[in-house]
Amino acid sequence: MENNPYNLRNLPQIMRGVRKSAGLAQYQIGNLIGGKDQRYVSDVENSFSKLTPELCIKWFEVCEAYEHIDLVHYLFRLHPTAAAPIDPALNESASAAVINMVHQLEEALEATKHLARWLASDRPGRRAGELPMGDIKQIFDLIPANKTLIYSLARGHGLRIQELADRWTRKALVDQVAMAKHEERQAITI
Repeated sequence: MENNPYNLRNLPQIMRGVRKSAGLAQYQIGNLIGGKDQRYVSDVENSFSKLTPELCIKWFEVCEAYEHIDLVHYLFRLHPTAAAPIDPALNESASAAVINMVHQLEEALEATKHLARWLASDRPGRRAGELPMGDIKQIFDLIPANKTLIYSLARGHGLRIQELADRWTRKALVDQVAMAKHEERQAITI
């Protein structure tokens, strides 16, 4: 469908719009994404260059267009939980995002209890029935609710998302909940 914004063919125009909204000239974004010239940026925006996820993500990072990074993940199918991005207008108010997060957490808690009961009734030789997709969807809703809160805190309160991710990673490594490094995984399998 040509009018569908979730289409790779529309990505160059979206990139142009985001660049302009960020107040960047073509030569400026070219420098910020890796020393590219104005001609290269023009070629990207006019669909003359092949887009890669890496290029698109770097472009949107420079523009602080977080939802558009989610769009790249969705369009290029970079992760199985990648879904259509949240409307940036919903990510402007941190107070509204917190209220939404609390609501989503409450609904997800109930859905998790239903899912636990469903799983408890699952026995070998006796299936519990079809997956409770409504409950699973309610739990999945925590992903965009979390992003909405994080993005609104970045925009309104100066949260540095990469710093937050780095802090989480350091703590996860210390707590041994992060995936083991490649060397450690190899040592386990030998």
